[in-house]
Amino acid sequence: MVLYCTAKLFKGDKMSLLIVLVSLVVLFLLVVVVFFFYTFVRKGKESRVVFKDGDEAYFGEYYKYIRDGADYIMSRRFEEHRIKSFDGLTLYGRYLKNGDSNKTIMLFHGYRSCGEKDFSGSFKYYFDSGFNILLVDQRCHGKSEGRIISFGVKESRDVISWLDYMLETYGNKEIFIVGLSMGAATVLFSTRFKMPDNVKGIIADCGFNSPEKIIRKVAKQNFSINGFLLMPMLNVLCRLFGKFSVYDACSEKALKDFDRPVLFIHGKGDDFVPYEMSVSGFEAANEPKFICLVDGAMHGMSYLVDTPKVQKAFDDFINFCEKR
Repeated sequence: MVLYCTAKLFKGDKMSLLIVLVSLVVLFLLVVVVFFFYTFVRKGKESRVVFKDGDEAYFGEYYKYIRDGADYIMSRRFEEHRIKSFDGLTLYGRYLKNGDSNKTIMLFHGYRSCGEKDFSGSFKYYFDSGFNILLVDQRCHGKSEGRIISFGVKESRDVISWLDYMLETYGNKEIFIVGLSMGAATVLFSTRFKMPDNVKGIIADCGFNSPEKIIRKVAKQNFSINGFLLMPMLNVLCRLFGKFSVYDACSEKALKDFDRPVLFIHGKGDDFVPYEMSVSGFEAANEPKFICLVDGAMHGMSYLVDTPKVQKAFDDFINFCEKR
């Protein structure tokens, strides 16, 4: 239709039509490049930024609890650790020892975020429940190296690197892997790799089920960009500059061969990552599997909106895994 109207506008002037078409193509490619840099590229050599302008308005009544939880985390005395990723990046994590405990929770934060913010509500509860805690800076975030965020594709391989390091360094008998938002996708995608027996379970809070699907959704919702043309061109840039594909990971496919328990947590008021994505992952996963949906909770807010429900889901899940 656009071509027809354009052709009529120029009344058969082929050169003018060609100029218009070339201009449209160039404009589209420019949009793709800008979207790529906005979405995938790390913004400078940023240090860990816990809170940003607008957070108080966004979190509303929960802002004080999040600040207090983040302050609690930052007041702890962590051991600092650095490992090499499979592709040569230096990754950074902090380990909080909990007495003589031999069980550990590994925490993976979300997109352009950090552990202090994403686990501000639940961190103390995990520690009080007797766990050592490894708080990871995902690649391209905080003190970890990296330039291109791969939405869980490469990050999921980093999970395995951290697992190997933790077992070699501490030999924990029980390990649970927890992720929130992109961190949840990261830990779900990691189930496609072979994991040691020490891994007792996975907890995924408000994760998306594939990079392709969440990017399509955000492009349409936030920028009114149709993913049909965007995704193939965007994927070319991802392969060229990031050495990965947005089609490389899918939680439903990964979970079909995973043999450990998985707990999905998601707020039904989430307008960023629809809770149906967790439902889809839950349906695809093997037994034993569990799901906790929280009415009215927005993205990443389930623990704060209904703390007793999420804590019970966590406790029941941990108890089930430890008795297997």
